[in-house]
Amino acid sequence: MSRTSTIESLLEQWIAAFNSRDLDAHMALYTEDALLFGSVDTLHVGRAVIRTYFARRPPGVHVVSYPMPTVLQLAPDIAATAGHVDFADGDSPMPYRMTWMLVRRAGDWRIAQHHGSPRVGI
Repeated sequence: MSRTSTIESLLEQWIAAFNSRDLDAHMALYTEDALLFGSVDTLHVGRAVIRTYFARRPPGVHVVSYPMPTVLQLAPDIAATAGHVDFADGDSPMPYRMTWMLVRRAGDWRIAQHHGSPRVGI
C-alpha cells in the first residue's frame, strides 16, 4: 500500500471515529504524546488530554466533508498535511483549516500534531 493511500485510510478512520463519537477508535489514531491546538486557545498535550477535549464537543458537531488534504512527505516516516474540513453543528456550517504532522510507527500512520482553526472571510 502506498503512503498516500495509508494516509487516506487514516483520514477515513479519523472521520468515522469523529462522527461516531468513538473516542477509543479516535484516540488510537494519535501518538501517546500528541499535541493538539483545537478550537480553543489551550494547547492539549497527550492522548488522555486530547480525549477529554474531543469528549466535550457538542453532540451535534460532525464532519460534513474532509477532502484529501495536501500531503508533504518530509521523510519516509514523517508527513505533514494541510487542508480544509467542513464541520457542522446540526445544520450550522463550521468551516475549518486543518493541519496534521504524521509519523509512521510499526507501519501505521499516527497523528503527532493536530491544528484546527476556523476559516474566516470565505
